[in-house]
Amino acid sequence: MSMERADRGVLVDSKFFSRREDGTIEVVGSRCRQCGRVFFPSKRACMDCMLWDEMEQVPLSRRGKLVSYSVSHDPLRGFPIPYAFGYVMLPEGIMLYSLFTDCEPFEERLKTGMDMEMVIDRMMTDRYENDIICYKFRPLDD
Repeated sequence: MSMERADRGVLVDSKFFSRREDGTIEVVGSRCRQCGRVFFPSKRACMDCMLWDEMEQVPLSRRGKLVSYSVSHDPLRGFPIPYAFGYVMLPEGIMLYSLFTDCEPFEERLKTGMDMEMVIDRMMTDRYENDIICYKFRPLDD
């Protein structure tokens, strides 16, 4: 799956996402109309201005920089082993915790500071065999 469509599966948390008219799914946050600060997850009040109900929903950038990562070899139900996870800094100043995809072998491909792009992908399969869909990041090929 990519950012284009995630027709199958269940979103990990619907408040993190918005579906555009063309069917594409994007990760959304909120931006203060007063000061411009962006938050994720979305908030009703700006933590800087302390204003309520002055927030608007905005799509988050699909690109960012890898801040840190770790590779797990411990089994976790529903996750392939090994799997990589860590933090990506978006241009909005938001640091997202995320799983990483399309970058094995992890220790060779992942480098702090590298450019990453967001994709919508299967995170895991639940006990009812539903695909749980979330955002992930992968290295941005130049």
